[in-house]
Amino acid sequence: MYKLVRKSEAIFRKIADNKFATNYITKDISPNVSLATLEGKDYQEETITEYNRIYYVLNGELVLAFDSEKISLEEGDTCFISKDTKYGISGTFKAIVINQPAFGTQ
Repeated sequence: MYKLVRKSEAIFRKIADNKFATNYITKDISPNVSLATLEGKDYQEETITEYNRIYYVLNGELVLAFDSEKISLEEGDTCFISKDTKYGISGTFKAIVINQPAFGTQ
């Protein structure tokens, strides 16, 4: 089985005035993994991920904060974050986000 998702078929979501996601692979395609692009402009939030998550930075700077440690990711950098981890995210960036199990759009 395979599923081709063209850019024109991806689901664009405005999360905030300065944060957008484009979902390509969702739980409707695979319950095991999802893939999206995430864009932020001067964005900042704290979250606890419900998924194992991977960020891969396409451009800009994505800053992740874990307790008192901050790490800066730039183009080509990757970070894995395990499920139920509390962290902060900030910066101006475009990144690929992979979630396991799959993130849903509904």
